[in-house]
Amino acid sequence: MHAERRGARRPGLAPAAGRPGIWTAGPDTGIPLVLVHGIRVSARMWDPHARRLTPRFRVTAPDLPGHGSRHDQPFSLAEAVAGVDLAVEEAMLATGRPPLVVGASLGGYVALAYGAAHSGRAAALLVQGSTARPDRFVGRIYRTAARAIRALGPARAARLNERALKKALPAESYEAIMAGGLSMHAFAEAVEDLTRHDFLDVAARTRLPVLFVNGRSDRLFRSQEMRFVDAVRSTGGYARLFHVPGSHDMSISDPTAFTRVVERGYALLSDARPDVFCPPRETP
Repeated sequence: MHAERRGARRPGLAPAAGRPGIWTAGPDTGIPLVLVHGIRVSARMWDPHARRLTPRFRVTAPDLPGHGSRHDQPFSLAEAVAGVDLAVEEAMLATGRPPLVVGASLGGYVALAYGAAHSGRAAALLVQGSTARPDRFVGRIYRTAARAIRALGPARAARLNERALKKALPAESYEAIMAGGLSMHAFAEAVEDLTRHDFLDVAARTRLPVLFVNGRSDRLFRSQEMRFVDAVRSTGGYARLFHVPGSHDMSISDPTAFTRVVERGYALLSDARPDVFCPPRETP
């Protein structure tokens, strides 16, 4: 029973046939989810979550440019949004329903930008750990980290990160992240690109319902959370904010808890906005 609860008896993500950089799990009859990963990791970080979410949910996860199977492609927010759109398209074609897009950290910023660029394809957004403007104080912190990575070199920085992750994370999260590989070179690219954007303006242009979720101890990325909520609402959008136990890296430090966040977020959004959530298609 314990092994099954941890997901040991179910496979994680698998490459989507004919769609490079897209990973999937679960039956086409499941509720569609698109999961967008954080910085320097890959879609494979969602393996533990896919095991828990399926078969009720059908999971699609893209590798963002510069990461995972797309490690040789330079990162840009525009290309990241295009990758999420391909994942949303894959989920819709497979299930016949618009998916909930879930993004953590970098993935949360990309999800918001996706909501600003594409209003009619996904059902809603769940954004975790992405409510501080990267063009301000947070950006300066991450630029400092990017300079440190450049000074160390990507290979040495990756080794140090690997050791730290192995020590800090549960084994299944560490193994999932390492299965997709660490892309330290993409860290600086992503930071530089994100700091060029005013994400309060991006949030104001987001036309999808948004559920913001922050860990209570994530003080840095909670610093402007109400401004993000107000930005979405300022143009008539739907936005709510919830705090849950955990830190900025809650998606990988406690995949069981984060899976519950996703499940509860879906339930809340589908109850609050049934107009944007389509019922499951009937099977013949």
